[in-house]
Amino acid sequence: MSPRVRRRAASTGYRAASGLALLLLTALVASGGLPTPASAQSGTATRVTVERGERTITVVQRALASDGARTILNNPNCEPKVRTNLFVGPPPGFVETTIEASRLTSSIAIVRVPDGDEDETIELLPGRASIDRPGCLEAIDDEDAEPVVLEQGRTLVTGSRFWLEQDTDIARMDGPVALTRRSEDGAVTLEASADALLLDVSTEVATLAGGVVVTSDERVSRADRLELDEAAGVALLTGDPAVSVRGEEELRGRELRYDLETDDVVAVGAVGARFEIDLD
Repeated sequence: MSPRVRRRAASTGYRAASGLALLLLTALVASGGLPTPASAQSGTATRVTVERGERTITVVQRALASDGARTILNNPNCEPKVRTNLFVGPPPGFVETTIEASRLTSSIAIVRVPDGDEDETIELLPGRASIDRPGCLEAIDDEDAEPVVLEQGRTLVTGSRFWLEQDTDIARMDGPVALTRRSEDGAVTLEASADALLLDVSTEVATLAGGVVVTSDERVSRADRLELDEAAGVALLTGDPAVSVRGEEELRGRELRYDLETDDVVAVGAVGARFEIDLD
């Protein structure tokens, strides 16, 4: 059963999901019965934990019932042979999803658990949710909604939907995707845009994919993909070719190594370069 989206197709065709380890801290739901709403309060946040390989993914309700938060766990009534865990965290609160060093926030989170041994799925969405009487997501109004946000260190990425499918460690954030990186003092040093973001849950490596454009104060770079190593402060741009321009200098290569701290770029497998030389 798919929710009716009032402004755009934020989510289409929810698929049956997968096997999962659940930790229900504040709501006890009778097996097979109608789920009971559990709304997070300060100090007693409702959560679900998912084991995917060596990584633990935790989804936590960070909004208050007084602000309209709802958490409905272990619900068998939304999809055949699937137990649905629905988190609705409207502003000023949110739903928080963490994967060790990666933190995601959203207004809506859905963790689907199959009756069999398959993996779970996790879906994060923006917008205001309507819930029907069986406790299922009925409709989403995403007009002027806060985006889904991924934070890694000093890097922040926004998108329209985050989806971790079964039988894969690669999650996808749908675009348009916008990336911002800040210096230690909080100033914006680099911005990027792309069609989508791919997050490898097993390594937490984030990759911008499709129509990547990176801008800083003096440099503009274009590539097909950007693989971000936030911990090392570097990004690898790939394309056919990837191109980076600063002033009159232009660097082309199938792989460009971008130092996020110094704004310097080095070509790996260079195609060509153009530099302005002052002979005076």
